[in-house]
Amino acid sequence: MQRTRHVVTIALVVASVAGAQNAPPADRLQKAAALFARSDWQAAHNEYAAIVKDYPAYAPTRFRLGMILAEEGRADDAIAELLRAAKAGAFVPPSALDTNPHVRSLKSNAKWQSVIDAFDAVVRPCMHNARFREFDFWIGDWDVRPTGQPPAGPPARNTVTLDDNSCVITEHWTAPSGSEGQSFNIFDRSYGVWRQTWVDNVGGQHDYRGSLKDGNMVFVGDTPMPNGQPGRVPTRLTFFHISKDSVRQFSEISPDSGRTWQVSYDLTYVRRK
Repeated sequence: MQRTRHVVTIALVVASVAGAQNAPPADRLQKAAALFARSDWQAAHNEYAAIVKDYPAYAPTRFRLGMILAEEGRADDAIAELLRAAKAGAFVPPSALDTNPHVRSLKSNAKWQSVIDAFDAVVRPCMHNARFREFDFWIGDWDVRPTGQPPAGPPARNTVTLDDNSCVITEHWTAPSGSEGQSFNIFDRSYGVWRQTWVDNVGGQHDYRGSLKDGNMVFVGDTPMPNGQPGRVPTRLTFFHISKDSVRQFSEISPDSGRTWQVSYDLTYVRRK
């Protein structure tokens, strides 16, 4: 009974990717699943192989075929098929894969770790994509003051954290003036750019898109008009990576739709001891 529950759980997890692809007909899937449940590996192999041939991008059947190949003792073929399932987007947590009884025989294979890594890249893509690490130089706990001015009173504090499986860089800003806000920063794979959304305690909301240029993060976007005026104003925002313990944040706005630019603020970050 435990084995059956485990297989059902894996099937449900794998099926989570199905909506993004053309699924095989339900009757074919049901017939193949019934053979799998009876451990009729030869017949199940034939059914799933036929479905994979007709629907090569459908990840759940590739994953099932990989399990069947493992049950048949065809380790190299099973690993190759599981890697294809991962490439097709089968969302199977490595912990579930590692305890799956159908692939237990593969765990001693030298290529098993590559299978674990491939599925981990599906479940935690931000930990396997270098683009998500481009803005890590901003992560830290910082004292923040106006650039080039002598210290006057306590600094603002900005705590920047890495969250959500290393996908989101979250900013937590507080200043002696009472200003508070947060921004959420993520590499948007769908556009191939970084995006930042800022919100604060006076109702401000800023939107930016950008990319890494010469080691600095350069954003463009729009922000609310100054002094509570209605409308939005084009804005440029650059984070200069000065050193491992220092970052400069430089903002410009253009009241004339990009013809001329003026400094909005210029801040220097120093990592807190």
